[in-house]
Amino acid sequence: MRVMLRAPKITLEGIETAKSTIKDLRGTIVYQRQDSRPGGGVIANLIVEGERTAIGGILDLIPVEQLGGFTEFGPAATMTGNVVYRIAIPDDEVGILLVFAEVAREVPTAVRPQTTAYIARYVASGQSLIAVDAHGNIVGYALAEPHDKETLSLVYLGVSKAARGQHVSSALISKLKEIGAPIITDVRSDNKSSMVERFRRFGFVETDSDGNRTKLRWEMSPTPEGDSRLTKV
Repeated sequence: MRVMLRAPKITLEGIETAKSTIKDLRGTIVYQRQDSRPGGGVIANLIVEGERTAIGGILDLIPVEQLGGFTEFGPAATMTGNVVYRIAIPDDEVGILLVFAEVAREVPTAVRPQTTAYIARYVASGQSLIAVDAHGNIVGYALAEPHDKETLSLVYLGVSKAARGQHVSSALISKLKEIGAPIITDVRSDNKSSMVERFRRFGFVETDSDGNRTKLRWEMSPTPEGDSRLTKV
């Protein structure tokens, strides 16, 4: 598994400390680039390779600023081949976190110390879906959990930038709809991805807006009496 780490401003000593920490956590640096900043400091980019547990341990140190000045991270792989969709499992959490970090500014949100726990919670619900490319890279996710006994709550929808234009978002939504339960979600007013318009194209309707968030809902079209295909959450 690979991850890109970036330090917008760091000292050379900080880079060496970070490299030592990464090595101690059994990560291997397979690419490194450093560029001087006007006025001092360095912009640093590293690609780190390791087992999922090693990468997870490295990522855990970034939100709490314990990795020598590296504050940004995301997938280091590009889109490769066809995409398959499946229910997320605990082994997927690190891959989901990488995409989450890459697209966080569009929501907008950020990776915080509690983010990993939130992702684990949504995965544990059994209702979250991921998109995986031909090389096993996670390129998208729909993080969801039951809102109540009848309704599903879609909390986050994200697609890696390398997988854009491949209809990954619409496919994830279509797969989520197959559960059959009504789906609710909301979009922040400062969202940078035109998500309200996109959800409308996915068949969602606006139910409320308070200026800060727009709430939307999708429901399956009524079926003939006696049709029991609807599966509850």
